[in-house]
Amino acid sequence: MIEEFGGSLNFVAVLIPCLMGLFYSYRCLLATDAFIGQYGLGEASEFMVKATGCCVGAQGIVYAIIIFTSPAGAWAVFAYGTVHAALFLVFGWTTVNGKWAQVEGVKATAEGYIVPAILLVFHLLIMFNMSDIIYGATVTAS
Repeated sequence: MIEEFGGSLNFVAVLIPCLMGLFYSYRCLLATDAFIGQYGLGEASEFMVKATGCCVGAQGIVYAIIIFTSPAGAWAVFAYGTVHAALFLVFGWTTVNGKWAQVEGVKATAEGYIVPAILLVFHLLIMFNMSDIIYGATVTAS
């Protein structure tokens, strides 16, 4: 299994975002009230918290499938994860350090940009370290 990823470092680079996605989707989808309470989001945020849980859960499940099958040719999946992490980092930073964090009752934490920064590092590792694996077969012009 690890050989298909080109070594332990690459395997871990896929495993960590997989586990993070599954963890946060669990928090958003099945422990919704605790998640909302932890950050002081208010009951009106339940729909968006669950929508977010669906997105990160889907990504975590797809990564788990890749782990149990093969990362070969999965460039688009990891490209999506890289773009998602980069956008999440930018908007997580600006939100945690913006007017939302000043709303009474909201408990803004650095987790809003630390988690996406970690995800981005792992995704960049995947994109560059595993490029020969995830791009799959090269197409040549006839």
